[in-house]
Amino acid sequence: MIVRLLCFFLACFSIDSYAKEYSVETILRAGGEYDDNVRLAEDEISIVGLVVSPELNLGLRTERLDVALSTALDFARFDKSEYDSDDQDIALTSSYAFEYNVFKAAAQLKRDSTRTSEFSSPDDTGNVLDPGTGELSLRATRHEAQNYSLAWQHLLTEKQSVEFSATYSKADYQEDAKADDQEARFSDYDYAGFNASYSVALTDRTRLFTQLAVSRFDSNTFSGVLFDGREIGTFCVPGRLIEVGGDPTDEVCPSFVAADIQQDTFGMHVGVERVLTEKLLFSVAVGANYVETSFDSRQADDLSESNELDLIVGLEDQDDTAFFFDSTLRYEAERTTLSLNMRSNTDPSANGYLLLNNQLSFITNYRLTERSNVFANLILIDSGALGDAVDASGRSLNSNDRTYGAASVGASYRLTEAWYVEASYRFRAQDSEFTDDIAKSNALLLKIAYKPHKSTWSR
Repeated sequence: MIVRLLCFFLACFSIDSYAKEYSVETILRAGGEYDDNVRLAEDEISIVGLVVSPELNLGLRTERLDVALSTALDFARFDKSEYDSDDQDIALTSSYAFEYNVFKAAAQLKRDSTRTSEFSSPDDTGNVLDPGTGELSLRATRHEAQNYSLAWQHLLTEKQSVEFSATYSKADYQEDAKADDQEARFSDYDYAGFNASYSVALTDRTRLFTQLAVSRFDSNTFSGVLFDGREIGTFCVPGRLIEVGGDPTDEVCPSFVAADIQQDTFGMHVGVERVLTEKLLFSVAVGANYVETSFDSRQADDLSESNELDLIVGLEDQDDTAFFFDSTLRYEAERTTLSLNMRSNTDPSANGYLLLNNQLSFITNYRLTERSNVFANLILIDSGALGDAVDASGRSLNSNDRTYGAASVGASYRLTEAWYVEASYRFRAQDSEFTDDIAKSNALLLKIAYKPHKSTWSR
């Protein structure tokens, strides 16, 4: 995969005859981290350790072509080695512009662990791209994600344009995460989507747009109802205590049933984007998503030829409609940047099915002096499954109601032209249907960074 990314990047050098500008940027960060509840669970586990993060960014620009390749590495070592992780994030973005057309392509390969992948964090614009599951086992689980996208934008007139885009994402978790002794369970999934949009500029400051979105989510998740001579109504979720009539017993349910889930989404959205002032931009989109869910329940391979258990699982296909809302307010001034986003949408999840996420995110940065900055961000997410996937006992299999919040504040100071220091505090809280009390965590992060000037040259 990495070789294909590099080959594509190098191939771009030969397809454009315009003067080329090359750039190379290197960054090295190192720091300490302390978290008094890394799992954000009721049984608190604290960790303290060191994280070293080298980064290399390569760029190529011409009059029409823009290509960027970034490689970010993280080497994390903690006092509890089960949370150690060596992570890689390789991303390639490219665009090529003609007179009336723009073509874009992007690819990303990311390998990290559930210590970071399952807990939400905003990007530089304040958006939360992956809400996560909010679960972490007694050790960090390897998570691998692949993301690809293609887009074509065509200018119909000076004020009208259309855009077509396709995306594909794949998430994999190491096999140990699916063992019966793990508290948190993660499902591999594939997600493919296609968007078609039309926009028209009403004025120099106002643009209207409409979008058609189609996607498919495929996952394999573990769940089931156990009938082995017990009374009807016995409920069993692999890895959790067997329940009889709603009361837990002393027995742990084995992984014996898998449900292949396929969810097709059809959405229609309309919106407006307006430049309120030279420094303030506002956009809002509303619509609806229609989701068709189908289940294919089956026994696990190790019991497929066994008659020890008489397994009966009934999952009925279902249709749901979810409200779509996405609103962003961005402010940029000489010293201050601010972004506020409110969003309600269905997102893929390692829980094994689409989740309806209602979220609010905020991020701001303020430059105190030429050398110092302060920053803050906030995330609030309320999520749950669409509808109810009901099994033979009438119990919902895919409910995962969860409320999550995180807030960070910090400051950075430039020691020299190339050396920086940064300190931040992070508070997180989570309440889910699987916990009795709200779980909280406090974390301190200290970093020092070496970031020399970006090197550029032309030929």
